[in-house]
Amino acid sequence: MYTLLEFKDEALATYLNSALRRHGLDSDVISLGVDPQGLPIFTIICLRISQLTLARHLIYSSRSFIVDLEAEAASKLLAIRRQHRQALLGRLTSPPALWFSAVALTIAALGYWFEW
Repeated sequence: MYTLLEFKDEALATYLNSALRRHGLDSDVISLGVDPQGLPIFTIICLRISQLTLARHLIYSSRSFIVDLEAEAASKLLAIRRQHRQALLGRLTSPPALWFSAVALTIAALGYWFEW
């Protein structure tokens, strides 16, 4: 059992799950419990890793999946995609990543300079 996304809104989780099922995925919505504020948390789960991979593709990058959704759900999914992109961009521009890139570029430049 693999977790795809977590939601505080059960209706949105159920709707996105039904859209995923229309695209051929075998997924389900389960309750995970409550968050620190006492609100229930729901998640979409997939039983196989191949289906999780397809579900991630549909959620994070498929244009046809967004077109298939209603306007309200599509706007919420676009917000989820935006958060995902920002998190990825934050990791790529973090100080350790920039430091590693600078060191790798320095090594490459020195290797070219001294023709190792």
